[in-house]
Amino acid sequence: MFKFLTLLLLLLFAWWRFRRWWRLRLARARGEPPPPESGIRPITLLSLALLGGYGGFLLWHLFARG
Repeated sequence: MFKFLTLLLLLLFAWWRFRRWWRLRLARARGEPPPPESGIRPITLLSLALLGGYGGFLLWHLFARG
């Protein structure tokens, strides 16, 4: 089941990035300046979510067996 959650997370990330890319593309076509990116980078968010998920699963597995 965890692999399906990972797949869902990856698909949501891809959809979010595609939407952002499309909005930036339309803004550039209209001649508007793109909004500045601020905060944490999207790939960092994805890596933290996957690391937290797999790390949590590993700890749960280790403590459940121990």
